[in-house]
Amino acid sequence: MLKAIVFDLDNTLVSCSLNFSRLREVLGCPDDMDLLEHASSHPSVTERKRLHAIIIEHEIEDAKSSSLMKGASELLLWMTLAKLYSGVITRNCHQAAQAKLDANELKIEVLITREDFPAKPDPTALFHLMECWHLASKEVLYVGDHEYDVLTAKNAGCLSCLITNGDHVAPEQTQADLIFSSLEELHQHIINSGYY
Repeated sequence: MLKAIVFDLDNTLVSCSLNFSRLREVLGCPDDMDLLEHASSHPSVTERKRLHAIIIEHEIEDAKSSSLMKGASELLLWMTLAKLYSGVITRNCHQAAQAKLDANELKIEVLITREDFPAKPDPTALFHLMECWHLASKEVLYVGDHEYDVLTAKNAGCLSCLITNGDHVAPEQTQADLIFSSLEELHQHIINSGYY
């Protein structure tokens, strides 16, 4: 039985307009390397701080223009009424993530950012939530728009849902347990399937 839904933030609950190509350019990050990993792996402490400050600056700027993704507020309201736990695990900094939640009036029980636990796809944050809520992995669904999110769920033994936002993703292209175009579709599926 489903007792908690944990979400990614950007392009899952709220929109994100970060220009990652431009950010890679500014940071001097190779295309095949993760941005946070690139910033953290620089040998100079001063340079690491500078690179992370640039990322945070871009995230906070992006937070100013975020908007709700289709079905987000309805799903969260339904979760409250159904007494399901809610959480967000994001690779964003806390300041930007909280700004996005506040600006879009989203009420989430627990917000976890990269400053709290190792960044996704590391499953530590999900394990922490399961421990706090006294839940088994099969009682938790993790929802996101990126394969990092799917891997985070898999690494924690939780159910995973990929939100494609209208992009075509064939089942063989992802390890996700569920694939939907929007949170609206996921919401309908949960109700129809009797997961909770």
